Amino acid sequence: MNELNIVSQILDSTYNHPSKSASYSLKHSLNGNTLELRYSTIVHFASEHGLHKQMAVLRDRSSQIIDNVLSNLKSDFREMADKTLKIEDKGGKDDLELISATSNSLRKVAYYKCNRVLELSV
Repeated sequence: MNELNIVSQILDSTYNHPSKSASYSLKHSLNGNTLELRYSTIVHFASEHGLHKQMAVLRDRSSQIIDNVLSNLKSDFREMADKTLKIEDKGGKDDLELISATSNSLRKVAYYKCNRVLELSV
């Protein structure tokens, strides 16, 4: 079986959602040897000061979740293909997209999104 098919099969979460509490989404796309992981969650905040604190926590949490997925990917790939998968981090970015804000309420709702691009090799 092609190595990229094995990677795609391992990352496919159609019937097994990565978040048991459904508090976040983690999607992937595979284009040749380039893997992109997209993490997203909904954030509630009341002020700019509170948002800055939450952003640090969100960055750390998304990084931990993506790192855990990559660790599981490496070990599962080794079991299925009897080869070692090498992953090179090409960087990423995160963003906050405001969904809801009103002048009558201090509470704001936003999407937090984090994308990581990785290069795969065997």
